[in-house]
Amino acid sequence: MMKHRIKQVTANTQLNFSPDFPGLQGVNIMAKDYPIEPFLVFTEFNMDRPVFGPHPHAGISVMTYMLPDSQGSFINRDSNGDFSTIEPGGLHITQAGSGIHHDEFPSIKGITTHGFQIWVNHTENQRMISPKAMHASAADIPELETDDYTIRVIHGSFGALSSPNRMVTDVTLLHISLKPGKRIELASAQMAFVYGLKGSGTTANQAINGQRLINYDTEGDIVEINADNDGLEFMFATGIPLQESITYGGPFVMTTAAQMQETRKRYAEGKMGHLEPYTSD
Repeated sequence: MMKHRIKQVTANTQLNFSPDFPGLQGVNIMAKDYPIEPFLVFTEFNMDRPVFGPHPHAGISVMTYMLPDSQGSFINRDSNGDFSTIEPGGLHITQAGSGIHHDEFPSIKGITTHGFQIWVNHTENQRMISPKAMHASAADIPELETDDYTIRVIHGSFGALSSPNRMVTDVTLLHISLKPGKRIELASAQMAFVYGLKGSGTTANQAINGQRLINYDTEGDIVEINADNDGLEFMFATGIPLQESITYGGPFVMTTAAQMQETRKRYAEGKMGHLEPYTSD
Protein backbone atom coordinates (compact mmCIF):
# COMPACT_ATOMS: atom_id res chain seq x y z
CA MET A 1 0.00 0.00 0.00
CA MET A 2 1.33 3.42 -0.96
CA LYS A 3 2.04 5.69 1.99
CA HIS A 4 0.78 9.22 1.52
CA ARG A 5 2.85 12.22 2.53
CA ILE A 6 1.51 15.61 3.54
CA LYS A 7 2.92 18.49 1.52
CA GLN A 8 4.71 21.26 3.41
CA VAL A 9 4.34 24.98 2.81
CA THR A 10 7.18 26.74 0.99
CA ALA A 11 5.66 30.23 0.84
CA ASN A 12 2.77 32.04 2.50
CA THR A 13 2.00 35.38 0.86
CA GLN A 14 -0.68 37.90 1.80
CA LEU A 15 -1.94 39.61 -1.35
CA ASN A 16 -4.34 42.48 -1.93
CA PHE A 17 -6.60 43.88 -4.62
CA SER A 18 -5.02 46.59 -6.74
CA PRO A 19 -6.72 49.04 -9.14
CA ASP A 20 -5.43 47.60 -12.43
CA PHE A 21 -7.64 49.72 -14.75
CA PRO A 22 -10.69 51.94 -14.30
CA GLY A 23 -13.50 49.53 -13.46
CA LEU A 24 -11.18 46.63 -12.67
CA GLN A 25 -9.51 45.56 -9.44
CA GLY A 26 -7.43 42.41 -9.32
CA VAL A 27 -5.25 40.17 -7.20
CA ASN A 28 -2.66 39.09 -9.75
CA ILE A 29 -0.62 35.91 -9.33
CA MET A 30 1.88 35.23 -12.11
CA ALA A 31 4.06 32.19 -12.80
CA LYS A 32 7.06 34.49 -13.26
CA ASP A 33 6.68 35.45 -9.59
CA TYR A 34 5.31 32.31 -7.94
CA PRO A 35 5.74 28.55 -8.59
CA ILE A 36 2.28 27.92 -10.07
CA GLU A 37 3.12 26.59 -13.58
CA PRO A 38 1.35 25.02 -15.56
CA PHE A 39 -0.93 27.87 -14.43
CA LEU A 40 0.57 31.10 -15.78
CA VAL A 41 -1.89 33.74 -14.57
CA PHE A 42 -4.30 33.37 -11.66
CA THR A 43 -6.24 36.58 -11.04
CA GLU A 44 -9.20 37.22 -8.75
CA PHE A 45 -11.08 40.21 -10.15
CA ASN A 46 -13.91 42.61 -9.50
CA MET A 47 -15.02 44.30 -12.74
CA ASP A 48 -18.00 46.56 -13.42
CA ARG A 49 -17.51 47.73 -17.02
CA PRO A 50 -15.83 46.73 -20.31
CA VAL A 51 -12.08 47.21 -19.95
CA PHE A 52 -10.03 45.54 -22.67
CA GLY A 53 -12.15 45.32 -25.82
CA PRO A 54 -11.48 42.64 -28.47
CA HIS A 55 -7.96 41.25 -28.14
CA PRO A 56 -6.00 38.20 -29.31
CA HIS A 57 -4.52 35.22 -27.45
CA ALA A 58 -2.30 32.40 -28.67
CA GLY A 59 -0.36 29.48 -27.18
CA ILE A 60 -2.48 29.05 -24.04
CA SER A 61 -5.96 28.34 -22.73
CA VAL A 62 -7.80 31.14 -20.93
CA MET A 63 -10.35 30.24 -18.25
CA THR A 64 -12.94 32.60 -16.80
CA TYR A 65 -14.70 31.30 -13.70
CA MET A 66 -17.46 33.51 -12.31
CA LEU A 67 -17.80 33.02 -8.57
CA PRO A 68 -21.30 32.12 -7.38
CA ASP A 69 -21.41 35.29 -5.26
CA SER A 70 -20.92 37.53 -8.32
CA GLN A 71 -23.59 40.22 -8.61
CA GLY A 72 -23.52 40.04 -12.39
CA SER A 73 -22.58 37.82 -15.31
CA PHE A 74 -20.05 38.14 -18.14
CA ILE A 75 -20.41 38.03 -21.89
CA ASN A 76 -17.71 36.15 -23.83
CA ARG A 77 -17.49 36.43 -27.60
CA ASP A 78 -14.79 35.36 -30.04
CA SER A 79 -13.77 35.55 -33.67
CA ASN A 80 -14.93 31.97 -34.30
CA GLY A 81 -18.51 33.00 -33.57
CA ASP A 82 -18.91 32.09 -29.90
CA PHE A 83 -21.27 34.27 -27.87
CA SER A 84 -21.73 32.97 -24.33
CA THR A 85 -23.03 34.31 -21.05
CA ILE A 86 -20.89 33.32 -18.07
CA GLU A 87 -23.39 33.41 -15.24
CA PRO A 88 -22.46 33.41 -11.53
CA GLY A 89 -21.00 29.96 -10.91
CA GLY A 90 -20.33 29.35 -14.61
CA LEU A 91 -17.12 28.72 -16.53
CA HIS A 92 -15.80 29.56 -19.99
CA ILE A 93 -12.56 28.30 -21.55
CA THR A 94 -11.01 29.83 -24.64
CA GLN A 95 -8.49 27.37 -26.07
CA ALA A 96 -6.47 29.99 -27.92
CA GLY A 97 -3.94 27.64 -29.52
CA SER A 98 -2.81 29.03 -32.87
CA GLY A 99 -4.63 32.30 -32.21
CA ILE A 100 -8.07 33.79 -31.72
CA HIS A 101 -9.66 37.11 -30.80
CA HIS A 102 -12.06 37.26 -27.89
CA ASP A 103 -13.80 39.83 -25.75
CA GLU A 104 -15.11 39.56 -22.18
CA PHE A 105 -17.05 42.12 -20.19
CA PRO A 106 -19.87 42.47 -17.64
CA SER A 107 -23.31 41.87 -19.14
CA ILE A 108 -24.64 45.04 -17.47
CA LYS A 109 -22.35 48.03 -17.09
CA GLY A 110 -22.19 49.19 -13.47
CA ILE A 111 -22.99 45.77 -11.99
CA THR A 112 -19.90 44.28 -10.38
CA THR A 113 -18.76 40.87 -11.55
CA HIS A 114 -16.53 38.74 -9.30
CA GLY A 115 -14.47 35.86 -10.59
CA PHE A 116 -11.16 34.50 -11.82
CA GLN A 117 -9.20 34.95 -15.02
CA ILE A 118 -6.75 32.07 -15.39
CA TRP A 119 -4.17 31.29 -18.05
CA VAL A 120 -3.04 27.69 -18.45
CA ASN A 121 0.17 26.83 -20.29
CA HIS A 122 0.42 24.53 -23.33
CA THR A 123 3.29 22.23 -24.19
CA GLU A 124 5.28 23.16 -27.28
CA ASN A 125 3.55 20.51 -29.37
CA GLN A 126 0.14 21.93 -28.35
CA ARG A 127 0.93 25.62 -28.81
CA MET A 128 -0.71 25.70 -32.23
CA ILE A 129 -3.72 23.50 -31.57
CA SER A 130 -6.92 24.69 -33.24
CA PRO A 131 -8.76 27.38 -31.26
CA LYS A 132 -12.10 26.51 -29.72
CA ALA A 133 -14.50 27.58 -26.99
CA MET A 134 -15.69 25.40 -24.11
CA HIS A 135 -18.49 26.43 -21.79
CA ALA A 136 -20.16 25.18 -18.63
CA SER A 137 -23.17 26.79 -17.00
CA ALA A 138 -23.38 26.94 -13.22
CA ALA A 139 -25.57 23.81 -13.26
CA ASP A 140 -22.96 21.98 -15.38
CA ILE A 141 -20.21 22.33 -12.76
CA PRO A 142 -20.07 19.09 -10.73
CA GLU A 143 -20.69 19.80 -7.07
CA LEU A 144 -20.48 17.67 -3.94
CA GLU A 145 -21.83 18.71 -0.55
CA THR A 146 -21.12 16.78 2.65
CA ASP A 147 -21.36 17.56 6.36
CA ASP A 148 -17.76 18.85 6.13
CA TYR A 149 -17.50 20.74 2.86
CA THR A 150 -18.90 21.81 -0.50
CA ILE A 151 -16.67 21.25 -3.54
CA ARG A 152 -17.18 22.53 -7.08
CA VAL A 153 -15.00 20.81 -9.71
CA ILE A 154 -14.05 23.63 -12.05
CA HIS A 155 -11.55 21.51 -13.97
CA GLY A 156 -10.20 17.99 -13.55
CA SER A 157 -11.68 15.62 -11.02
CA PHE A 158 -12.43 14.98 -7.37
CA GLY A 159 -13.39 11.44 -6.42
CA ALA A 160 -16.06 10.28 -8.87
CA LEU A 161 -16.74 13.82 -10.13
CA SER A 162 -15.13 15.11 -13.33
CA SER A 163 -15.44 18.45 -15.10
CA PRO A 164 -17.44 18.44 -18.36
CA ASN A 165 -14.62 20.14 -20.28
CA ARG A 166 -10.95 19.18 -20.49
CA MET A 167 -8.10 21.37 -21.64
CA VAL A 168 -5.06 20.00 -23.44
CA THR A 169 -3.06 20.58 -20.24
CA ASP A 170 -4.50 18.48 -17.45
CA VAL A 171 -4.89 20.48 -14.25
CA THR A 172 -7.21 20.23 -11.27
CA LEU A 173 -9.00 23.33 -10.04
CA LEU A 174 -11.46 23.08 -7.15
CA HIS A 175 -13.60 25.72 -5.43
CA ILE A 176 -14.02 24.56 -1.84
CA SER A 177 -16.07 25.80 1.10
CA LEU A 178 -14.89 24.04 4.25
CA LYS A 179 -17.37 24.21 7.10
CA PRO A 180 -16.41 25.58 10.55
CA GLY A 181 -13.93 23.39 12.40
CA LYS A 182 -13.72 20.81 9.61
CA ARG A 183 -10.71 19.47 7.71
CA ILE A 184 -10.06 18.02 4.29
CA GLU A 185 -7.24 16.13 2.56
CA LEU A 186 -6.75 16.86 -1.13
CA ALA A 187 -4.82 14.64 -3.54
CA SER A 188 -2.02 16.71 -5.04
CA ALA A 189 0.36 16.52 -7.97
CA GLN A 190 3.88 17.95 -7.99
CA MET A 191 2.71 21.57 -8.05
CA ALA A 192 -0.07 22.68 -5.72
CA PHE A 193 -1.31 25.94 -4.29
CA VAL A 194 -4.22 27.27 -2.26
CA TYR A 195 -5.73 30.73 -2.60
CA GLY A 196 -7.98 31.94 0.20
CA LEU A 197 -11.27 33.70 -0.49
CA LYS A 198 -13.17 34.09 2.79
CA GLY A 199 -12.91 32.93 6.39
CA SER A 200 -9.80 31.48 7.95
CA GLY A 201 -7.97 28.24 8.52
CA THR A 202 -4.59 26.54 8.55
CA THR A 203 -2.46 24.25 6.43
CA ALA A 204 0.76 22.66 7.69
CA ASN A 205 0.59 25.09 10.66
CA GLN A 206 0.37 28.09 8.31
CA ALA A 207 -2.52 30.58 8.35
CA ILE A 208 -4.95 30.92 5.44
CA ASN A 209 -7.35 33.82 4.98
CA GLY A 210 -8.80 35.92 2.18
CA GLN A 211 -6.40 36.78 -0.66
CA ARG A 212 -3.60 34.69 0.81
CA LEU A 213 -1.54 32.46 -1.49
CA ILE A 214 -0.08 29.24 -0.10
CA ASN A 215 2.58 27.45 -2.16
CA TYR A 216 3.64 23.89 -1.36
CA ASP A 217 6.78 21.87 -1.92
CA THR A 218 7.02 19.40 -4.78
CA GLU A 219 7.31 16.39 -2.48
CA GLY A 220 4.29 14.66 -1.03
CA ASP A 221 0.86 13.97 -2.51
CA ILE A 222 -1.65 15.33 0.02
CA VAL A 223 -2.58 18.89 0.98
CA GLU A 224 -4.32 19.10 4.34
CA ILE A 225 -6.58 22.06 5.13
CA ASN A 226 -8.28 22.88 8.44
CA ALA A 227 -11.02 25.48 8.83
CA ASP A 228 -11.31 27.77 11.83
CA ASN A 229 -14.61 28.50 13.56
CA ASP A 230 -15.71 30.88 10.79
CA GLY A 231 -15.16 28.29 8.05
CA LEU A 232 -12.88 28.69 5.03
CA GLU A 233 -13.64 29.27 1.35
CA PHE A 234 -10.70 28.79 -1.01
CA MET A 235 -9.45 27.72 -4.43
CA PHE A 236 -7.23 24.66 -4.74
CA ALA A 237 -5.07 24.16 -7.83
CA THR A 238 -2.68 21.35 -8.69
CA GLY A 239 -0.88 20.02 -11.75
CA ILE A 240 2.42 18.86 -13.20
CA PRO A 241 4.77 21.63 -14.35
CA LEU A 242 5.51 21.37 -18.06
CA GLN A 243 9.14 22.39 -17.45
CA GLU A 244 9.58 23.85 -20.91
CA SER A 245 10.94 27.27 -21.82
CA ILE A 246 8.37 30.06 -21.76
CA THR A 247 8.48 33.20 -23.90
CA TYR A 248 5.94 35.85 -22.97
CA GLY A 249 4.65 38.41 -25.45
CA GLY A 250 1.66 40.24 -23.97
CA PRO A 251 -1.42 38.12 -24.80
CA PHE A 252 0.76 35.48 -26.50
CA VAL A 253 2.79 32.72 -24.83
CA MET A 254 5.26 30.66 -26.83
CA THR A 255 8.16 28.33 -26.15
CA THR A 256 10.88 30.10 -28.13
CA ALA A 257 11.64 33.63 -29.34
CA ALA A 258 11.42 32.35 -32.93
CA GLN A 259 7.89 31.05 -32.28
CA MET A 260 6.94 34.41 -30.79
CA GLN A 261 8.27 36.24 -33.83
CA GLU A 262 6.24 33.97 -36.12
CA THR A 263 3.15 34.42 -33.92
CA ARG A 264 3.41 38.20 -34.10
CA LYS A 265 3.79 37.92 -37.89
CA ARG A 266 0.66 35.78 -38.20
CA TYR A 267 -1.22 38.25 -36.01
CA ALA A 268 -0.09 41.19 -38.16
CA GLU A 269 -1.26 39.30 -41.25
CA GLY A 270 -4.75 38.86 -39.78
CA LYS A 271 -4.47 35.10 -39.31
CA MET A 272 -6.04 35.11 -35.83
CA GLY A 273 -9.47 36.20 -37.00
CA HIS A 274 -11.16 39.52 -36.44
CA LEU A 275 -13.68 40.71 -33.88
CA GLU A 276 -15.45 44.05 -34.09
CA PRO A 277 -16.10 46.02 -30.88
CA TYR A 278 -19.36 44.96 -29.25
CA THR A 279 -22.57 46.86 -29.77
CA SER A 280 -25.91 45.84 -28.26
CA ASP A 281 -27.86 46.83 -31.40
